[in-house]
Amino acid sequence: MRAGKKCYSAIISLVFPCLFFSLLIIAFPMPLHSIELINTDLLSCDLSGNVRGNYLGIHDNHLGKNHDSGLMLLRMILTGDIAEKSWFEFHLLQGGMINPLPEAAAGFVAFSGADRFRVDSLVHTQTTREDFSSFMAIDRANISLRFSRFDITAGRQAISLGTTYFWNPIDLLTNFSPYEFDRDYKPGVDAVKTDMALGEFSGISLIYAAGKDFDFDKSALLLRPFTNVFNFDLSMTTGWYRRDGFVGADFSGEVGPGIGLRGELVYFAADEDTDFVQVVVGSEYRFTNNFYLSGEYFYNGYGTPHTSRYLSKILSDRILEGDLYNISRHYLGVLGSYEITPLLTVSLATIVNLIDGSMLIDPTVIYSLSDNTELVAGMVIGVGEEPRLPELKSEFGTYPIYTFVQMKYYF
Repeated sequence: MRAGKKCYSAIISLVFPCLFFSLLIIAFPMPLHSIELINTDLLSCDLSGNVRGNYLGIHDNHLGKNHDSGLMLLRMILTGDIAEKSWFEFHLLQGGMINPLPEAAAGFVAFSGADRFRVDSLVHTQTTREDFSSFMAIDRANISLRFSRFDITAGRQAISLGTTYFWNPIDLLTNFSPYEFDRDYKPGVDAVKTDMALGEFSGISLIYAAGKDFDFDKSALLLRPFTNVFNFDLSMTTGWYRRDGFVGADFSGEVGPGIGLRGELVYFAADEDTDFVQVVVGSEYRFTNNFYLSGEYFYNGYGTPHTSRYLSKILSDRILEGDLYNISRHYLGVLGSYEITPLLTVSLATIVNLIDGSMLIDPTVIYSLSDNTELVAGMVIGVGEEPRLPELKSEFGTYPIYTFVQMKYYF
């Protein structure tokens, strides 16, 4: 009886998003470009967006439990210009989830962990049941003012810093976890950002990101000068992050045809902890036969080289609050992708803990169904020694197997 119920739950979680998509595309065929709502000398306004249907299956061998969830997410995007001197952006999310995800799986959903730098979440929970939940949220709402020498953007906005892929220690405000499979949109943070040009390829940015209730100990103040030297983008970032002072730098550029080089370094002067350093260096190469290869090494000064201390690291505030994601000291990330046809791409990403030998393996297939519809399917598999409490013998050996299917429809 229980097996039949689990099978039914999995089928519903997978079929519901697909059925919803089919009906949507048939009933409301959308143009490939944004919809122009207003176009005058004073105001121009466009409407665009996308709908995503997600299936996520979790198979936990350690606990002997399975969980299947279906998520539908509609993103409406309103953008425009006011008298060609200001620009505004507004993103409204409407979501519904069958068999809501357990909290432990939240790191695999792209809009998780965004509340660290939001005065208020602006999420309205519409329905909360054991088998279904729905919500409406404002993910971005900002306006930019343009002046002759500088721009100011205020409100909920996406801010991206740094250059690396698997790990982004310099991207302090909303860095993706290394395991997130949906990275199309960064969550918005409540911030004021000023960008001043100092030359054709140089400038400086000043960013204030507000924490909950404008608490300074939960907020961030960043100063970021940047330039380009010998076709390398160079940046330095310093300031105050929550309770810590920090200074960091990042770079990216090409050292040869198709060969990219990038890196990030951050030093944290911790207020309530030991000072630590994080370093990422990586390279990439795009072959002429549509094969792409990328690799990164990550030194995590906050992590521990001893598996006996893993559990205490997992329970630390920096991990629990989403500031950091990894608990060990040395890591390697490798990503390879191959475009079989213009419509079909396969990829394989692997993250290796160089201390305990455990790894995460992420095979993914991307298929373009049409110019505005895409299908993504894959798995995230943890490999490593299983835990023997009270000690975790490996980091990724504790992970369940995640299976995901996602369909994206843009308009």
